[in-house]
Amino acid sequence: MLKKDENINCLQIDFEESTKQLTIMKGILPKVFGERDMLWERVKQCSEENMLLSAEDNILKKKIEALEEDLLLKEGQITILKDNLGNKLF
Repeated sequence: MLKKDENINCLQIDFEESTKQLTIMKGILPKVFGERDMLWERVKQCSEENMLLSAEDNILKKKIEALEEDLLLKEGQITILKDNLGNKLF
């Protein structure tokens, strides 16, 4: 009978400890959910910002390509003019 009482006593102590931990967790849980929601909003903002920056990056790459083509065209024109000047001097 003594062993049975000890087991019941241990179970009651475990139950009380579990109840305390549950109460603590119930207090922490809303904070965790709030933080999770804030982080999710930040992730969505960063994702949108990333998409906009990616689009801007593509636009800038196309502008660079156009400028490089324009530069090659101008260099070709300069070469032609130099050749014409060189031929006129001789």
